[in-house]
Amino acid sequence: MEIVDSQVHANQRGLDQSIAIMDAVGINAAVIDVWPPERQKLPSGITRFTYQFAQEAVARCPERFAYLVRFDPNDPEIDDLMAQVRTAPGRICARIASGLDMKVMRERGHGRVLSAAGKHNVPMMIYPGDEHDALMEYVRKFDNVQFIIDHVGMGVDRASLPNQLESTIERLLSYAPYPHVAVKWGHAPRLSRQPFPYRDLIEQLRRVIDAFGPSRIMWASDYTVTVDNHTCAESLFCLRCTERLSESDKEWVLGKTARQILRWPRS
Repeated sequence: MEIVDSQVHANQRGLDQSIAIMDAVGINAAVIDVWPPERQKLPSGITRFTYQFAQEAVARCPERFAYLVRFDPNDPEIDDLMAQVRTAPGRICARIASGLDMKVMRERGHGRVLSAAGKHNVPMMIYPGDEHDALMEYVRKFDNVQFIIDHVGMGVDRASLPNQLESTIERLLSYAPYPHVAVKWGHAPRLSRQPFPYRDLIEQLRRVIDAFGPSRIMWASDYTVTVDNHTCAESLFCLRCTERLSESDKEWVLGKTARQILRWPRS
């Protein structure tokens, strides 16, 4: 079974250590989100992001790594920049997630970014935080954009997350009727009230699979920022070893969905 990690800040560990971690737990490929971001401020005040670490990773290991990009929503050249996303090796999607993005989301300010993503067929990963009203407006308005909801759509107050397991999943299920919305199953163990293998969480995943279908759910470890709660291996093996999911479900969630939705063919 191929395992694809759909989000990891590999630059925080360095490429060699990231590869060693992947090999240790059996991850075949990963999507890099360079965080903290490499960026520069233009004289106009617009922020442009660069991806030197991710580009080096793709150059060294093109069969193992791809990466995502970010944009300043006020960039006047957003359409041209979005058109170029998938023209570079290993560059496969974009993401809306930072603190600045949350303020912009609250103000419904991502219209130009999402319009360009739909026009140029670029998948958009998006972390709504507590701004689900705004995200639902985006989902309904931009039905030509492939949305991927980050972190199971969980809230930003991590301390209260175990008390929000069922409510988080109920809210997530409200997106299931929209076929252009997928789910990134990352950080999910934060919601569990039980130790590994997080049986209460797996029961909720069963509901999500039944509602979305396994081909709209992709696993992510995001292991560099989940170490306060769970390890990369725990995030993976609570899914890999459970009897509540079929082998077909696991194949989709742990690899095939990311390959298909991100249009990233296996080398």
